[in-house]
Amino acid sequence: MRQRLGIAMLFVFLPINVPMWKMIFEFSGNPLPWGDMQLFLGFLVLFVVGGMFTFTPKLRLPLRKSP
Repeated sequence: MRQRLGIAMLFVFLPINVPMWKMIFEFSGNPLPWGDMQLFLGFLVLFVVGGMFTFTPKLRLPLRKSP
């Protein structure tokens, strides 16, 4: 589930998609209040988080040894 969310985030928050998302929001009548650089950096951060979700292994607690 985590990896699927990561792959979806990689596609949705691809930094090259910033102008497309700006146009979609402006067309719907809800312009985004942020500038281009802020949107780009925000998308970049979410893109990296998606990559981390996709490519990092699941964290598991180490096995406890019984005495």
